[in-house]
Amino acid sequence: MASAQTTYTPAAVTGYTADVIADGVGPVASSTTTTVDRGTPTVRWCFANSTFVNPLGQSPTVSLPASGLITSATTTGLTFQLAPAAGNNSLRIDGAGSGTLTLTNPQPCSEVMVLATEGNGSTVGKTFVVTFTDNTSQTFTNVAVPDWFNGTNPAIIVRSRVNYSDNTIDNQTINPRIYEVRLALSNANYGKLVQSVTASKTTTDPVLNVMGISLGANCLGVPVGGVATAAPASICPGTMVALGVTGATVAGGITYQWQASTNGGTTFTNIAGATGASYIVTPAATTQYRVVLTCSQQVGTSTPITVTVNPTTATVAYAPPGTTPTFCRTGTQAVVTATPAGGTFSAGTGLSISSTTGTLNLGASAAGTYTVTYTPPAGSCASATTTTVTVAAPVAPTLTYASASFCQSVGSTTPPTVSPVGGTFSGSAGLVINATTGTVNLTQTPVGTYTVSYTSAGTCNATTTTALTVAPSVAATLTYNGTSFCKTGTAPVPTVTPAGGTFSGSAGLVISAATGIVNLAQTPAGTYT
Repeated sequence: MASAQTTYTPAAVTGYTADVIADGVGPVASSTTTTVDRGTPTVRWCFANSTFVNPLGQSPTVSLPASGLITSATTTGLTFQLAPAAGNNSLRIDGAGSGTLTLTNPQPCSEVMVLATEGNGSTVGKTFVVTFTDNTSQTFTNVAVPDWFNGTNPAIIVRSRVNYSDNTIDNQTINPRIYEVRLALSNANYGKLVQSVTASKTTTDPVLNVMGISLGANCLGVPVGGVATAAPASICPGTMVALGVTGATVAGGITYQWQASTNGGTTFTNIAGATGASYIVTPAATTQYRVVLTCSQQVGTSTPITVTVNPTTATVAYAPPGTTPTFCRTGTQAVVTATPAGGTFSAGTGLSISSTTGTLNLGASAAGTYTVTYTPPAGSCASATTTTVTVAAPVAPTLTYASASFCQSVGSTTPPTVSPVGGTFSGSAGLVINATTGTVNLTQTPVGTYTVSYTSAGTCNATTTTALTVAPSVAATLTYNGTSFCKTGTAPVPTVTPAGGTFSGSAGLVISAATGIVNLAQTPAGTYT
């Protein structure tokens, strides 16, 4: 007896060799190729479905359904699907021989149910071989398939048959019958995919008719969770996604519970009502989904699938938040942020930019401010967005002091002339300089020659230098060969140290600035400094 948890699925197969089901209007022989039994030339019988009408306009009282769907009269939940009555619908073995039905979609199961019957029946057992896609097989010997009259475990009692030779209809009440034959697989074969079923017999009688295959699966052992699937797995907000699972245990009694995680899989919570092998979701944010399979209190959990909900707005930036994207016209600059990834970049004339990576070739660009447009890839949920970047020209700063040399005694220099303003000053070791104004403290600076550096402010800063000498203080002397002179006398000549300086006098004194000689004749009488 099958477990109450077993579920059955009719299998589509190929390999039928005979048409033993009469259908449509006309003689039995016009819609069949042979009979269920061997019979005699005048008494040979076929099945018929509900569409059959013989040449006399008669139809069976009860017959096979036109749909070909057989619901078992013995096992709850078991169904078989007959092949169409218009073509071959029986793997018919008349005499010793064998035949194979091949599944068009191999599936795992715990038992193979065979729909079969015999004409001219006997009690000799048959052999069935179930072959799997891995080329292994399981053999069942001495399998009983009853005669189509009065056998046990019928899948259906047809209650009629039609004569192939004279088109007469034989309406019955408890016959003929088609039976269900159970081939229970060993546990080791539960996970294998059934590829085909071969039937064989070694005796002349009976005539074996195999007319359908159904696969039964039940809940045995810990279920395999498989891998969750999502179609599609990358969506725009508001899009429905079909969840499913592949590679999981397929068996009766399995229950399902879908779960969701919005924190990267750290925790999962049950989705209310999501208790099928598949489920439709409409996530508002990127979410991981998995399904928990339960079988007799044993649990298997699928590998999760991530459904990515893409943003509806694009972003592009060439500088971190809070900073200005201004760059000196040299080298390159990569894009800092561009989402969603995979889009293209463009900009106005003058800015050299890679359309695929967004990298700016600053050295090949003209100075100016530009608008960069980022267009997300096809299928994106976001529209194009823009940002601005500025390419600044290089700066050549200048630095000039009032003199290249200063005496310590002067105290300090005046601020130098610079361009552009706003930069910073520094000097070589020993020079005492104000970093903001560039003023040199001559008193505190030792005698010597120094290098003064000026670095401009801004993105394209640059540095220029100049030499500055701090000279020692000198005690100058000045004497004339007297302190009082007649206007008509010889002009006095000074004696000075150090030589090379300049001379000047108080108002009225006519003196040579270069030599210090006083012109007595032109100088009014008086006392002068």
